[in-house]
Amino acid sequence: MEMKINSKLIVKLRKEKGWSQQHLSLVSGVSLRTIQRVENEGNTSIETLKSLASAFETDFNSLIFRSPQPNKVLKKTITSFALLFSLATCVFLTSTTTASPGIEVQAKKMIVSQDKRDTTFLGNVIMVIPSTVPLEISTIENHSSKGYQLKITTDGSSFLISDARITRVETGLEVRAAEMQASNATE
Repeated sequence: MEMKINSKLIVKLRKEKGWSQQHLSLVSGVSLRTIQRVENEGNTSIETLKSLASAFETDFNSLIFRSPQPNKVLKKTITSFALLFSLATCVFLTSTTTASPGIEVQAKKMIVSQDKRDTTFLGNVIMVIPSTVPLEISTIENHSSKGYQLKITTDGSSFLISDARITRVETGLEVRAAEMQASNATE
């Protein structure tokens, strides 16, 4: 019985091991012509599949080609669209409500205050401040301001940051944090 296998995965596994088709043929006990057919057409018998799986020291089920089910494809398409829409919304809101020109902020979650002056970023926050943007970095002595330990002030914006890690990158400074609150007006 012929079955469809993931030919791209076969080629990838073979190349990862640095094997030629001839070497795979010798290791698996499958003829060179069969190896070529498997890699080009993706069709094989269960016996060949088991021999190849043994040669690659993997489960033969991982080599079987599985076409995506229509519902899964639709679900992935809808999820991708929702993610893209959310990302576009975040980029729009971030650039218009919080950061000084040129400052980019990314986070898993963003909460904008009702007056749109403050934005709180939560989860894997990454802020990139270009080297052309003047800034001042200071520590917050009393930790009463919601656990923020660091304050970065730029022209017209203020950023309160918790658990910050600052790194100089080619374009300026990269700030990674657990949480950040951005305000349009400096405090």
